[in-house]
Amino acid sequence: MFCRQRERFHQKGNAVMLGFFKRYQKNHTVQHHHYPYSFITVSEYIKPMTLVEFESAQQSLENASEWLYQSHQKRNIALCSHFSHHDIENGHYQETLSQMVSRHAIPVVLTNCHETLLSALPVVLAGHEEVGLMNINHNMGLKSTLDVKLGSAYHFALTRYPNSRAFFVGVSQESTANELFEYAEDLGSNWLTEKEFSFRHRYDVKEQIGNFIDHCDKLVLSIDLASLVTKANIDNHHTLDIQMVLRTLRQCIVSGKVSLIQLIGSRDGLIFSRECKAILEELEQLTEFAHHAA
Repeated sequence: MFCRQRERFHQKGNAVMLGFFKRYQKNHTVQHHHYPYSFITVSEYIKPMTLVEFESAQQSLENASEWLYQSHQKRNIALCSHFSHHDIENGHYQETLSQMVSRHAIPVVLTNCHETLLSALPVVLAGHEEVGLMNINHNMGLKSTLDVKLGSAYHFALTRYPNSRAFFVGVSQESTANELFEYAEDLGSNWLTEKEFSFRHRYDVKEQIGNFIDHCDKLVLSIDLASLVTKANIDNHHTLDIQMVLRTLRQCIVSGKVSLIQLIGSRDGLIFSRECKAILEELEQLTEFAHHAA
């Protein structure tokens, strides 16, 4: 039955404290070797994003970085500073990821766009292993463009890295053109539609995902928060079942193959949603199973 394959801080005092907070995190979190996860927030500017949209997302993610620090500082999780678009351009973000990988901590990246994945893949794909890219999202992200744009993350990932393959989970049939399904098939990708990714079909879903994981040496998992949060679905899509998302997350973590997790949300309503918090809580519950794919 399944298919195939607001602003910125307006007071100087807040800005100073945030700067101190960032420096403190950078100097005090990446040194620990025993943490199973390392949390990072990243804001990246990708066309055709407007400057206002980018700055709004950056503010939300900076706030999220502080929130993560305050809520997880006594838990078994390492926290790093917020990284901006400039940190990606100058390689600081990639260098930090590399340090995490070398310490066998799974990077958990909270970012405003799926395309941040493209900056992480050169670090994750350092060897010649087969890498599975699992995208839990209504959209495939397969826009075929000359330059990196919003919606093109997996087009570039799959065409740049021949040893990668994708599994698109929760795809909206209503908003996905037949040509995109054909393109995904040409790229050797698997997918499940949003109707197939349901509790009713949970055993079939588990089998499909298990087969995908079995054929990968490493796994990169991306979760689109807008596909999970009801108010974010202005296009009349059905929200993906958070319990199915958590089951899938658990299956991936227990496999011991996860090298990177991305949570994508560009505003407070997504980043601080109960769905995002449920994912973070599930990760904490899975700490004993969290082994970074070497």
